[in-house]
Amino acid sequence: MALLMGYVVVAQGDAQDSLLLSKEQKGDKIIERYLIRGAESQSVEFELLFPINSSAVESNFASNAEAIEAMGGFAEQLADTTMRIVAVKVVGYASPDGLESKNKTLAMNRANATAELIRKNCSHKDIMVSGVAYSWQDCVPAVNASSMADKQAVIAILKSTAHTPMQKQAELIKLPKAWSELKNTILPSMRHATVVVDYTTDKVVEKVTVVAQPKPKPQPAPQPAAQPQAQSTPKQTEKPYPVAVVETDETGIIVEVPQKEHRHKRKNR
Repeated sequence: MALLMGYVVVAQGDAQDSLLLSKEQKGDKIIERYLIRGAESQSVEFELLFPINSSAVESNFASNAEAIEAMGGFAEQLADTTMRIVAVKVVGYASPDGLESKNKTLAMNRANATAELIRKNCSHKDIMVSGVAYSWQDCVPAVNASSMADKQAVIAILKSTAHTPMQKQAELIKLPKAWSELKNTILPSMRHATVVVDYTTDKVVEKVTVVAQPKPKPQPAPQPAAQPQAQSTPKQTEKPYPVAVVETDETGIIVEVPQKEHRHKRKNR
């Protein structure tokens, strides 16, 4: 709707809503896709100009045609669901020439007219509206930046605290060349309305997590080959020592046992 001044990233939101869109595993990676709502906060500014003493938005006045086209282009972008309006602020302004009380009303009327145009082309209806009537001292920066004749005299009048706004205007009119530049160059730029749209942009991000693979179980240490055991000589069953009959008689038997075992003779009677 108004002159597109540019996009400005204001801040990265601290608190954000996220929505898991998908999750899949590829090899040793888990890939998750999230929709981050309000990932970026941005603002864009537009400006409309008004004829003197008018609060009507005229599409063919000054650069308003370009401004309205820029607003339309921004409205089309809002059709993308990744963009959401947070706030719309409209401020109307009036130049300092004329009666101060009338200028305050004129500034507010310009703001309301601009806000109404926005409501017709935008679903966001909650618009903050205010009006500002410029003072003569607000002209000082523009005068300083100009090559105006009698510049120092003009600045002295603009900054004067001894004159009322209407007296300042009367003094400025007494400097024809300076007044002509003020009237045709500086004052018209102060009859405007600004539109600031704060909005957020959603983003889709990917989160990749590497999954640790299980470690292989350790292989048992090779055991040394079993050595064949030397076959032990089987224990010889002790054979009974030979017994020799050496004598017999009618009353018993006399036997002889080997000396190695320290056996003793026994005679049965």
